[in-house]
Amino acid sequence: MRPDLAACLMFALLGAGCGRTPPSSTEKTPMAPKPPARVLTLPPASGRAEYLVVLLHGVGASAESFFPIARALAPDVPHAEVVVLDGLHPFDGATSGRQWFSLQGITEPGRPARVRQAGTEVSAWIDGALAERDLGPERLVVVGFSQGAIVAQWLALHREPEPMAVVSLSGRLAEDGPAVADTTSVPVLLVHGARDAVIPARLSEKAARGLEARGARVRLRVLPTLAHGVDGEVLEEVRGFLRDVLPHP
Repeated sequence: MRPDLAACLMFALLGAGCGRTPPSSTEKTPMAPKPPARVLTLPPASGRAEYLVVLLHGVGASAESFFPIARALAPDVPHAEVVVLDGLHPFDGATSGRQWFSLQGITEPGRPARVRQAGTEVSAWIDGALAERDLGPERLVVVGFSQGAIVAQWLALHREPEPMAVVSLSGRLAEDGPAVADTTSVPVLLVHGARDAVIPARLSEKAARGLEARGARVRLRVLPTLAHGVDGEVLEEVRGFLRDVLPHP
C-alpha cells in the first residue's frame, strides 16, 4: 500500500468523529478561547521555512488524528513548516476530541457568527505562530477538513493580509459580511465528495460561487466516489494545487 493511502486509512480510523453532530440544545454563548491541547509540527525538508502550512481538523477529531495527512503532504511543500493545530476548544459533543466552534443548538442564521468567532481565534493564533518563525503575515497556507474547512474558507476572505493559498476539504462557506477590502485574490481549492452525507457537495459548489464573487481564484473538484473523508485522490488534488500556486524559493 502506498504511504499516502495508509495515512488516509489511519485518518479515517482516528478521525471518525469528524462528522458527528451533538444533540440539539439551546444556543450557547461562544466559549472563551483556550490554549490548544496540542500542536504537531513537521520541519521543512529544505532546512529553512519560507512559509507556514496550517492544517485544521474536523469537529470531534484532534491534531493527532489529522497528522497523517500532514505527513502525506509535507514532501510536496519542502520549503514549509507544516503545523497541525488542535481545535481551540474541547468537543462538547463527547468526552474526547476538539472543535473550532460548538454545534450545540446551531442554526443556519446563527452559524456565520460562530464561524467568525472561530476564525478570529485561529487567525490570532496564526499571527503568533508566524511571528515566532519570523515569517511575514502573508506567508501562510491553510488546509482544512469539514469544520476546519469552514474556518479555512472564512480565513480566505477575512484574514489580512490574505493567505498565500487555502484548501477546503468537504467544507462550506458560512459568511455574514464583506471580505477584507471587499475583495480578495487568494487561490482556493475546494474538494468535496459527491457521496458526502454530512456536508453535501452542493455546498462546496455554492461556496465556489460565493468565493469567486469576492475575487478568489477558485478550483473546484467534486469526486464522484468520495463520501465525507480524505483519500488518495483528494491528496493528489491538494498536491497538484500546492505545486501550482506556491512559490519555489
